[in-house]
Amino acid sequence: MGIDFLGNKEQLLPFLYTHISEETAGLPGPVGLVDLFCGAGAVSRCFKSHGCRVTANDFLTCCAVMTKAILLNDGAPEFRGLREAAPEIFAGESTRSPYERVLAYLNRLEGREGFIYGNYSPASLEQCEYERMYFTRENARKIDDVRETIAEWSGLLEEREEALLIADLLFAVSAVSNIAGTYGCYIKFWKPKARQPLWLTPRRFTAGGGGHTVWNCDANELVGRVEAPIIYADPPYTKRQYSAYYHILETIARNDRPEIGGKTGLRNWKEHSSRYCYRRSAGKALEELLERARCQYFFLSYNSDGQIPHEEIRSIMARFGETRYWEVPYKRYKSNSAVSRKPPLTERLYLADLRERRAALTRDGGAH
Repeated sequence: MGIDFLGNKEQLLPFLYTHISEETAGLPGPVGLVDLFCGAGAVSRCFKSHGCRVTANDFLTCCAVMTKAILLNDGAPEFRGLREAAPEIFAGESTRSPYERVLAYLNRLEGREGFIYGNYSPASLEQCEYERMYFTRENARKIDDVRETIAEWSGLLEEREEALLIADLLFAVSAVSNIAGTYGCYIKFWKPKARQPLWLTPRRFTAGGGGHTVWNCDANELVGRVEAPIIYADPPYTKRQYSAYYHILETIARNDRPEIGGKTGLRNWKEHSSRYCYRRSAGKALEELLERARCQYFFLSYNSDGQIPHEEIRSIMARFGETRYWEVPYKRYKSNSAVSRKPPLTERLYLADLRERRAALTRDGGAH
């Protein structure tokens, strides 16, 4: 169960974990790691499973929620508040966990005509000139009903329980979305998967130590406020703005009924645009990130298709400490089955050893 995000690191986890763990082997445990651009949470999950204390962050609410569901839940929660307020949800056979019963209840909802139905299904023709075929009418009704039900339960749910249910809904939404890869556009005919009914599926949980936290803010602003031995940064590489490409997931996660427009019903994505997506500002943004970083080891994931050239990255990182990098061939992301004529990608993991810099700042009284 998961979402195929641009830049997803799932297939690169062995490569990343091997080098990060080898380079930081001397740190006493449990090791703290900051995952500054956590996306759907693959790297956070990996390091949680190895006993690290993870601080995760993403500017997109949908990403922060998905990662919160991973980090804050070692196992299925008990939903005690909901059980007290709505015991009928949990009535019946006793072999299923409270979590499974909550999902079963949400799967039984009949649907209601809300924001998703009115704007991202063929029903959009009733209020604008576009037939936005992101979801069938039936699935759009179900999405609205499930999301509104979770919102109505908000005061009865723990933070980790609410995040878990919203994340499970986002995974279910992804499974029936009528798209080629991202929400930048919809397909004008119904894919077979889009005709399948929306269905929330119980997940497998990742056990790990406690003390995890999740932020939802700009990484360059957060980096100076959190401190850990390891910082791992996986910023956007290319001009693709995640806030635009995943706007519907963001709207469902935030449940904020934003003003939208155009053929794809795009929300105002520019308020969450990233400087890393522009060649003119990406290098400066990386330099600022390193300048503010409060860590001993700063790791950066980047690839050969990114806005910042390889030698420029090395030059920037070398200003702050001894720098190394490792690389591995990687398949290019494709939103369809077309054969790409672009050269193969090289995925790189960079390390800036900031221990001497941190020690010097401490001696000079300038540690921030």
